[in-house]
Amino acid sequence: MALTLRQAQVTDLPSIYRGEQDYIRCWEPDHESAWRIQLERHLTRWVENFERFTIASMDEQFAGYALWTAEQDHAEICTLNVSPSHGRCGIGRALLEACTAAALREGFTLMKLSVKPENPARHLYERAGFVRSGIDTHGYLQYERRTDQVPRP
Repeated sequence: MALTLRQAQVTDLPSIYRGEQDYIRCWEPDHESAWRIQLERHLTRWVENFERFTIASMDEQFAGYALWTAEQDHAEICTLNVSPSHGRCGIGRALLEACTAAALREGFTLMKLSVKPENPARHLYERAGFVRSGIDTHGYLQYERRTDQVPRP
């Protein structure tokens, strides 16, 4: 299977929306109504950072996506999602590294992200060199990594 990473296109938005909705339903079902109420805020973030969306395809089939944003002193991974049918194929790692490389090109040497403790994606982040830096007020684990010191697989 051939993995391809590319810049998002407007036609990817329905797949991104479904991916986000599936994530909420799977990992944070108690927050689905709040997520829906804040949908306009999510859409605004997506549009304002659209050039930072990376899409993964396997044999020309939508397989996942990642979005990072530029914050004052760091780059933030806002979302990283791999379609369940494409899990454990290295897509998450490839998306994470694409975001890291893009952030480094824009001058960011620190990357941060947050993840629910029960989400197995945290293992991906830890294997990729992210170090836990705390827990936020909503119970998410906070991680960070220097983008100029990324370990190679």
